[in-house]
Amino acid sequence: MDNNTRKLLNLTDDSLIFNENWLSREARDNRSVNMITGRLVNNDRQCKQCGFYQSVKNGTYQTISQLPEVERRPTYLKLQRERYLCRNCGSTFSASTSLVDDYCQISKQLKYQIAFDLKENRSRKEIAQFHSVSENTVQRVLFSFTNNHQPNFNFLPTALCLDEFSSTSDCHTGMSFICADVTSKKIIDILPDRRLHKLVSYFMKYSRKARLQVRFLVMDMNASYGQLLKTVFPNAKIVTDRFHIIQHINRSFNALRIKEMNQLKRHNQEEGKQYRRLKRYWKILLKDNSELNYKHFYYRPLFKRNMSSTELVDELLSYSSLLKKAYHFIQELKYAYKTNDYVLFLELCSKISVELPKYFRDKFKIFGKFSQGVINAFKYSYSNGFLEGINNKIKVIKRVAYGYRNFLLFKRRIFLIQNQVFQVK
Repeated sequence: MDNNTRKLLNLTDDSLIFNENWLSREARDNRSVNMITGRLVNNDRQCKQCGFYQSVKNGTYQTISQLPEVERRPTYLKLQRERYLCRNCGSTFSASTSLVDDYCQISKQLKYQIAFDLKENRSRKEIAQFHSVSENTVQRVLFSFTNNHQPNFNFLPTALCLDEFSSTSDCHTGMSFICADVTSKKIIDILPDRRLHKLVSYFMKYSRKARLQVRFLVMDMNASYGQLLKTVFPNAKIVTDRFHIIQHINRSFNALRIKEMNQLKRHNQEEGKQYRRLKRYWKILLKDNSELNYKHFYYRPLFKRNMSSTELVDELLSYSSLLKKAYHFIQELKYAYKTNDYVLFLELCSKISVELPKYFRDKFKIFGKFSQGVINAFKYSYSNGFLEGINNKIKVIKRVAYGYRNFLLFKRRIFLIQNQVFQVK
């Protein structure tokens, strides 16, 4: 084997010796594989026990190690390893190479490839099939290339994002707690239990100095998380996440739209058209009216004519007086949100027209309940948006893997994909 081939296959260890017929094709596990044959010797023959150099040969034995695939064909390295006997202490040892760890059949290069594939959103089964290894091997590589995440209990950021997500079945109620740094956008920790007493117990592990550094807790409108202020973060203010404010407004309006749609008689020709139009063009009703265009006309299939955005909205709102009133109400809320006028925002929420349905009015009482958090949301620019993105990525990880049963394994995979615990060995 020449030097260029050695570099190509990453077999550059000087202890490896290959003859002319080093490559063959063999059948292994019902597949045709590349088999590279060679010898492994130690030139210095230094004893691993006492460091004595004058050791003698004591036979050979054969090992087979798996290398990365070549042209999508599994590749193995069959080595005749020399065994040595130390004349000084009488111990025996074998020739070793940096290519493969002792007592391991998977090469380091193949482990690196598996570890980097684990950083992508692919299932363990798919990665195992791609590299012709078992799923257990992929799992062992995951554990060997990731640290057991240990947060720094002497530091907490000024602004802390709190949220929860659907986790594994071995977690309490199947939900996990996640917290992250607003500034660095990095996960601080993931806990298997979101209950208040568990969160208090966890955060009390941090030094008092670290806890006093926290000035803002950014969260959705969850009453239990707010109780952390009393015992854990006395200097912090609650900031209601701006993303959840808009999400709550849009969901409330959508619920009313669907209820109004379902009251239309679909078997009636005219009302059936209205139903389909409200169902098809629901997104444009959530748009800020300042973003609607009255100059550009586009063909609308369900109307069979060209219409501008403003004309389309006016037509949809003409189907229901309640929908029209609710639309103008949420547009006023969005205007207050856009201009950071929290006084107007809370005033609108407290004085909703009684002509609107009670179930719709009740949905906006929550802003009054969390008024201080809403006010802080208008004052400060903190948001949980990036954490919602991480949660969406977590959902995709679960879906691709068809679910996880082990929380620790799931947590390691999340941190690995977020590139926070990868360690090169």
